[in-house]
Amino acid sequence: MTDSTAKSSTSPDLDAVTGQEPTHENLYAEQKSPARHATRTPPPAHEKPEPQHLRDLFDNATFEHHYQPDSTIVLHGDRVQAMYLIVSGTVRCCTIDPEGRRQIFRFAQKGAVLGVADIDKWHFTAEAVDHVILRSVAQSTLRQALTANPRLCQELVTRICELLRKDERQLLSLAHNKAPERLLQFLTDFSAERGASGKSHVALPMCRRDIADHLGLSIETVSRAFSTLKNSGQIEMPTFESYRICPPAPVA
Repeated sequence: MTDSTAKSSTSPDLDAVTGQEPTHENLYAEQKSPARHATRTPPPAHEKPEPQHLRDLFDNATFEHHYQPDSTIVLHGDRVQAMYLIVSGTVRCCTIDPEGRRQIFRFAQKGAVLGVADIDKWHFTAEAVDHVILRSVAQSTLRQALTANPRLCQELVTRICELLRKDERQLLSLAHNKAPERLLQFLTDFSAERGASGKSHVALPMCRRDIADHLGLSIETVSRAFSTLKNSGQIEMPTFESYRICPPAPVA
């Protein structure tokens, strides 16, 4: 038997963790403590789980952004650096043509996400209609999360498709509906997005000019359309800034 063989047969087993021969102190400590084994250490309690939905990314955000009415949130043409979740308030998303005419194509409300369809630069200007609170997620964080979780990619695609459906519906309304019909559809959709029941009144945070620029009408035409809907019993307006969609009258 060689010296090396004799040494290996008479020496203690190598430590499974350190790869070294245990000392007398180590052997004594092992007799006093439970056996060690390789396990995956659970994350500390302060670590947050991997996001499964886009909302989870914003829940992990530590800062909230507050905007006063009529203040600019993002500007058309600026570089996109983050995506925003509306915590409260209403945001008007608009574009202005070279002749200075404004077109508001969306009033985004609580729960909506700004920036799902913007890659490098903002294709619209976002402004606060009332007091708006936002949470933001950096573009780099978003891209990492999308790469790690295909479910987030699917949710992002779903949100983009929903925006396209709303834009198509808006285009059809502008092309074929008269002013009262456009206004009634807008009020119905706005009420539904706020989750209002048929018996509750909905506050309108935007002015008549905003509604006119959204529906492609003049302020005077919007005012007449409100009067038409009110006189026909399709809406109820206890104040100038609130309304309720009335159920259709039963057919005799």
